[in-house]
Amino acid sequence: MEKPSTSSRFRFRDHQNLENSPLSNASSEISSASCDPADETELQSMAAKGINHLCSELLELKAESDEDFHRNIFHNYAAFIRVFEEVEGMKKQLTQLKSQVAFQRRLVKDLVNVYLKALSKESIELVVQESVTAEPSTPSEMEAHISNVSETLDIILAENRIDEAITILELERENVQRLQYDGDSPSDVLARYECAISERKAMVMLQLTLVAENPRVSAAELQKTLVQFCRLGDSHLATQLLLKYYHSRIATGIHSIESSKSFSHGVYIRELVKFVFSMISQAARSFVMLYGETSPSASEFIRWACEEIEVFVSNFNKYVKHISELSGGLSTAVQAVQCAMSFCTLLETQKLELRPFFIKQIRPCMEEVLQIHIEHFKNVITIFSATDAWVLGRYLVSGIVNEARSSMVFGQQPEYCLLTNSGRKFITLFQAITAEITHLVSLQMEGSILGGLMDLFEEYVVILERAINSQTNVTDKGGSRINSAESLPQQISILANLSTLEHFFFGSFRGIFRDINQSDSFQQGEFNSCMLFIQEVNDRLRAHFCQQLINRMMSCKAGSEHRPEACIVNVGDHNRLCDVMPSAAFQVLFLELRTVNKLAEENVFELDWLMELLREVVQTLFLWISNNKEMWALTEEDLTRQNSDVYDQKLFVLDIHFLVEIARNGGYFSDNPAILATLKNSAFLSAGLDPKRYVDDEEWATNAATKAIQKLIEIQETKSLLQDELIGTCEEEQHESQNKRASDSSRDDGRISSADEVSIDESEAAVNTQTITLYADSSSVDCFAREGFEEEKWASS
Repeated sequence: MEKPSTSSRFRFRDHQNLENSPLSNASSEISSASCDPADETELQSMAAKGINHLCSELLELKAESDEDFHRNIFHNYAAFIRVFEEVEGMKKQLTQLKSQVAFQRRLVKDLVNVYLKALSKESIELVVQESVTAEPSTPSEMEAHISNVSETLDIILAENRIDEAITILELERENVQRLQYDGDSPSDVLARYECAISERKAMVMLQLTLVAENPRVSAAELQKTLVQFCRLGDSHLATQLLLKYYHSRIATGIHSIESSKSFSHGVYIRELVKFVFSMISQAARSFVMLYGETSPSASEFIRWACEEIEVFVSNFNKYVKHISELSGGLSTAVQAVQCAMSFCTLLETQKLELRPFFIKQIRPCMEEVLQIHIEHFKNVITIFSATDAWVLGRYLVSGIVNEARSSMVFGQQPEYCLLTNSGRKFITLFQAITAEITHLVSLQMEGSILGGLMDLFEEYVVILERAINSQTNVTDKGGSRINSAESLPQQISILANLSTLEHFFFGSFRGIFRDINQSDSFQQGEFNSCMLFIQEVNDRLRAHFCQQLINRMMSCKAGSEHRPEACIVNVGDHNRLCDVMPSAAFQVLFLELRTVNKLAEENVFELDWLMELLREVVQTLFLWISNNKEMWALTEEDLTRQNSDVYDQKLFVLDIHFLVEIARNGGYFSDNPAILATLKNSAFLSAGLDPKRYVDDEEWATNAATKAIQKLIEIQETKSLLQDELIGTCEEEQHESQNKRASDSSRDDGRISSADEVSIDESEAAVNTQTITLYADSSSVDCFAREGFEEEKWASS
């Protein structure tokens, strides 16, 4: 390639020219610069010119080089393209050559396989021909046949051709059996023949066993090996190897799951269930592929599956006991059981009935778990009952009962229900518990479920019973303190609360067990006994309430120190029967029942339910009078006496008629008035009085009882007005006192002296004293009858 003339001009310089150039002159003069300071400026300008000239020459060289490079690329582009095309062609030829080599290799391999198959077929056919058609007639021929078969099997086993070896062994085994049946062959030769076949069979089985027991063997390879075992006639060993293989996989899998740190508690147990039952299912499929739907070894497989379920249950028990928190342990265990039961259902499609055995194994563990959580829930009930003030509240049914069970639990009842604070919490807790444990019905744990729920219900009822005992700050067995229901409205609120819970329990149990009431596993009698238990617990608490009320009333009869503060009027003069009032105890009863009736009018209680309760109170009181007849009984000698004995007799008659009038006015026996007459006659008879002899006193006693009721009502209303006026007066005086202090404070610029504070304290003390006096005047209305009765009693004595 011809180079331009300009390139030589820049690339090759004469040294002479360089010496004559300004750059050489500059370099020569630099040496003298140090000795001639005057020429320093001239030297610097000459060096700058030399550098500029050098840079311009370098730029020209770069431009010339770029031009040469592009010119070379342009002239040699066609050669580059031709080389690239040749490389692509060489690649294609190389790929074709590789394909041809692979094809030739495949042909060679196929040829070798065909040859081996032909050789094997020829050997097998030769052995078969010798075994079937050629019947050795002499021992020497049999010896030759044994030697030939043994040699052929040795060759095949050496080449690891197990299927061919099994085919030959099958044929030779049939030949040995035929010869044994014929009995023409010598026994020693036949024994050697049989021994040779048995030895080769043992060699085959040894190789198959090594394959089956290899930890890395796949399921497909194992299945093929087990089929070969069955061809050799050893199905029992095949079954043992199959079960051993899946047992090893289950053990390894369980260990792997336990060692894994990535699983939480709930995920761990569900993964464990899924893995164990999946392995059992895979083993069942392999067993069916090996033996078919029916097999004499099926019982052995079922036994193995049950053993694996025992292993799972053992791990499940350890897991449940390991869970320390009680908040989610029951839910997690129930979910795991549900998962296991669903797998048992899937296994039934493979004709594996493992559900009964699984239920039998897992039920004791779940019963223990359930009992632990029931005890925990008892403590929870005690905790939230400790703060209950025993005041009824009206709650929307849809707000406290699950929407799916609302109609089932309360049916066509009103949309509101009456509950105390602890009752509402108890229903919420009960629903949360039943939502979890109802799934345990599939484990045939109906008895344990009902028993646990009954324990919770009874635990709450015991708390209610202790609250009704009217003991201040009742201490529960767990050390918690329970607020006592000291007033009658509080105690009736407890009974109304329990009545709502009873109704809720009946409906809930019907909903829980509605699908299994007719099943064989569920005993209807046990369910009915639980319903009866709830009713008996409710009746027991109502009876306890009635007895407590009567005991409190009768304490008023024992002495004035036990009487409650109420509007009680003295019983009157002995000699003036027209002024006789009922006993203080029955006056207290009337006033308290009147208070309760007012609450019913204000819709605090349901009227029908309250009427039933008060009717039960009156019946219990009459029954108590009849059972304690020694307090009222009058002998014939007493009946002949005058004065005090006649007075006591009249007072007793008046008390009975007073109770009758209370019941009539309240409408407690409006449905069946005959019951009230029967109760009255029983009370007379218990006191030794003949009801027919006192017919003349009927009108007097009825009028006296009616007047007593009117008088008590008037006194109660008067007391109520006095209390209202007292409260109003106290509020006005407090307001005036506040205004006075405010004016005094503003007059003294916000300062109050110690003397002013004393006067204010004195005025407040005077107001308080006046308030106490007013209350004392009001209480005197309650107590003057009691004092008058005591004075009359003292005078008569």
